[in-house]
Amino acid sequence: MQDIKELTDWLRSFEQRIALDELTERLQDDSISADLLADHIHFSDERYSRNLLAYGPQFYALVLCWRPGQASPIHDHKGASCGVRVIEGVATETSFARENGRLVEKSVTTMRAGEVCGSFDDDIHEIRNNGDGNLVTLHIYSPYLDNINLYDRETGEVTVFSDPMVASLSA
Repeated sequence: MQDIKELTDWLRSFEQRIALDELTERLQDDSISADLLADHIHFSDERYSRNLLAYGPQFYALVLCWRPGQASPIHDHKGASCGVRVIEGVATETSFARENGRLVEKSVTTMRAGEVCGSFDDDIHEIRNNGDGNLVTLHIYSPYLDNINLYDRETGEVTVFSDPMVASLSA
């Protein structure tokens, strides 16, 4: 892949939700690197940063940048496929199940640069930078990830999150 246009052209070719297996297969491309994404790698000391790479009618792609200790909220992917590729650093994905209204940890997976994972619909997870260095990940959502459920680790309480980025893309 010479530039990111090849990936974004492929994403824009879909008229329907992109299947999770197609997303994760495409993200296996080893040419998707920090050099390719350099213009979209921006960190924040406050929280992990979400940097828009590209979007179209059936997707948006974000470069997420994480300082040590930063984590996503625990969330699902209600109505969307999500493929993630670790670009730099080490990501920790914790998957959860709901049992009797509470969250129960199902698995913890460590992913290094070049590794890919995927989730969709009712999958509940959290991604975290447990490492000592920075973490950069590429996330592709199809369709837009909006009105998802966020889960409280202790109580299992659910709140709905409407992504302001999605609102701005839809305007």
